[in-house]
Amino acid sequence: MKSYAGNPNSLADSILALLFNPQLCDNISKKAKIKVKNEYNWAKIAQDTHFIYQKAICQTMAERQANQIAQEKARKEKKIKHAEKEITNLISFNKKRQAYA
Repeated sequence: MKSYAGNPNSLADSILALLFNPQLCDNISKKAKIKVKNEYNWAKIAQDTHFIYQKAICQTMAERQANQIAQEKARKEKKIKHAEKEITNLISFNKKRQAYA
């Protein structure tokens, strides 16, 4: 049953409805017990905990893979820059050598 927050008359109406209708009260209490058993049992808690840990581990592995990819990309870029610098040095050396020849 629902009542409006801050409205004592609404709460009183709900309580009176339950007091004067025992069958409604039984139905509500049975449904509440079933809901509690389904949502708050050790199997469900273990499953939720496992899911949270699995999600955290997967995120960590994904972050690790992303870092490895970024490092590999940085190594390749550094290698390319180093090769370009060597080529530039060789070209300038050849020009100097030709100038002296």
